Formats: sequence, structure tokens, C-alpha cells
Amino acid sequence: MENIELKHFSAKAEARLLKLDYDVLPVSVGETVNMTVEDEVTITRIEKNSITFECKRALVMNPKSVFEMTGGCYVKRIIDPKYESVNLLDADVNTFVQMNLANLVSVAFSNLSHIFSSITSSFGGAPFITPPTPVPSTKIYNKAG
Repeated sequence: MENIELKHFSAKAEARLLKLDYDVLPVSVGETVNMTVEDEVTITRIEKNSITFECKRALVMNPKSVFEMTGGCYVKRIIDPKYESVNLLDADVNTFVQMNLANLVSVAFSNLSHIFSSITSSFGGAPFITPPTPVPSTKIYNKAG
């Protein structure tokens, strides 16, 4: 197994919004509502010199009230050409991703945080600002193999 390090990756990441859902729900007057952030990262493709992720964030209200919001982003990280000998297909990608998740996909979660706060502050509401990095309880899946 080849050893991968963050320094092997280009500083630039390709990222784009895939999906955004926002539903306004009836407000329960006098009831305490707890909001949690649920994050999920799926490795969707591993190639010799790149790795692709799908990152999802959901704002969950318990009990359901106020609104529901989910968003998803695509992120592709590429090995810097000066490290052409690095081959992700020969590396322990799962362990590397678990150890370096925030550094690999924070571009997606910082963008989702900005989008979520912009939407929730529309029409005079208070913005719900979520962490710009994956939360500690983030679920990680590997559909690439």
C-alpha cells in the first residue's frame, strides 16, 4: 500500500452544487425545537490521480417544525502533477479519507453553510449558520470500491 499525504493534492478543488431542497413547515408555538446538522460523505470514484466525493448536509428539526433543508455537493480532488508517482489505486484511501476528511471536502461544507445561512436569513429571518467543515459525526461511505 502506498502512503498518501495531503501535500500530494493540488490546493485547488473542483466543486459544484448538485441538489438543494428547502421546505417551510408549520411552526409549533410554545414547543422547543432542536436542530441538528447531519453530514454524509460518499467516495464516488477513485482514479490513479484523483478522488471524487458527494457531500450531503441536512438540517433536521426535532420535532419537525419551521423548515427542512438538505443540500449536496460534488467535490473532486486531484493529485498535484509534481507527484506523478502517487497512485491512489494502490493506496489505503479509506483510512486516508477518515484521517483527512475536513481538509479534503471542507470546500463543499463551507459552501453549503453559506447557502443555508443565506436562505434561512431571507425575508428577515435569523440565519442558521452551520459549521464550514464536516461535523464530527459525519458518516463516510465508499461506493468506489
